Amino acid sequence: MSAPRTVFGWLAGAIPALVLAAGACSSDDDPVAPPPPEVEAGADADAAPDAPPDAAVDADAGAALVDASPEPIVCAVSPCAVEIAAGADSVCVRVQDGTVQCWGANTSGELGRGPGAGASSGTPARVAGLTGVTQLAGGASDPGDTFCARKDDGSVVCWGSNAHGNLGRVLDDDTVDLEPSPTAAPVAGVAGATGVFVGSAVSCATLSSQGVACWGTNGASQLPDRPSGALDAFPASPVALDAGVVQLGIADRGTVALTTDATLLSWGVRGALLGPSTGVLGREVSLDVALPGPIDLARVSAIAASIGRACAVANGRVFCWGAGPSAGSDSVYPTPTGVGVDLAYAQSLSVGPRTVCATLSDGVARCWGDNSKGQLGNGNTDLQPIPVTVQGLAGRAVRMATMEATTCAILVTGAVQCWGQNDQGQLGIGTADGLASLTPRAVTLAP
Repeated sequence: MSAPRTVFGWLAGAIPALVLAAGACSSDDDPVAPPPPEVEAGADADAAPDAPPDAAVDADAGAALVDASPEPIVCAVSPCAVEIAAGADSVCVRVQDGTVQCWGANTSGELGRGPGAGASSGTPARVAGLTGVTQLAGGASDPGDTFCARKDDGSVVCWGSNAHGNLGRVLDDDTVDLEPSPTAAPVAGVAGATGVFVGSAVSCATLSSQGVACWGTNGASQLPDRPSGALDAFPASPVALDAGVVQLGIADRGTVALTTDATLLSWGVRGALLGPSTGVLGREVSLDVALPGPIDLARVSAIAASIGRACAVANGRVFCWGAGPSAGSDSVYPTPTGVGVDLAYAQSLSVGPRTVCATLSDGVARCWGDNSKGQLGNGNTDLQPIPVTVQGLAGRAVRMATMEATTCAILVTGAVQCWGQNDQGQLGIGTADGLASLTPRAVTLAP
């Protein structure tokens, strides 16, 4: 048995499992159909005996419970952004009036502006015809990004990239539509949604019945009721779980669910042992495919996932697992792993293809990982193995979104700032150019 490891960050691009102590916080390749796999039973009977000590079932057992809920936005500007979501090169915000505004790349209609809107835009504008939005989600897919929104009537609408049936649309002949869409339209068969979540090949909705419905392709076995490894696109169908779900983190090779009792479930494929094909099950499994089963982490308040990795906030501490695809690293952390940092505790979390960011209870934003375009916001382009503070924000950061090489934040006032790459207009400053911004720039939303 190997000795427990202590991990001090995202070394040379590896995923860190940042632990924020309670006193202080591109499109993936198309999936390839695997040979018929064996299927893991729901519970995990083969947990690694030498899992790191930070993967304890109760994060900070015995420590005082902290309120790690996200800080409320107090609208002091108009328009006021209250939620943010991003793909690889585009970003959208939900505005207080229930509309959505987007900017950045538009290769698959992900800006939602209708036909003929152009390949990109650095100017925020509303998604055409979309009102009554109560929650927003986005993710990197291929060839572009996908966005979905929950409306006040419990329906879900999606727009953008659709190569995997990510938009959940069904044609008159009952086949799944695979065409991208520049306009928001309803997901077939989903009603009573309480949340919506987007991955690279799968999208899901949590339901008022405490169930989950998912749609897309099943190359990574993220649709447990569908044939494992199937690359056909499937319409929305229920996922049978033993607990109610309040939040989902959908990666490229697995899905993580935050349950109503503040614990985690995961399902999908085991993934490779090295490199960016690592799975995000967060637990040891003996077979190729795992049905929903528990991750050994408790007191969880938030989760997020992207290509090759997932992170969670547990009692104000951030844990991550998976692998980091930047800087050529093959480092893998198969279970939640972390290091202590004496900072304010985490309240919200964003996991991108190459970076991770968290907002803290003291209003500071901290990011780590790839920084080749200045997306960490600390004034340079050096890879950062441990979290660094975002410099130059105009106020307290309370929500964040991480793209391939750009990061954005909503401040407590409802204002938005972005930094990093701008070749597709990701900064939202009205122009697109090759000049990355190493510090935050103000975004002017459409009136």
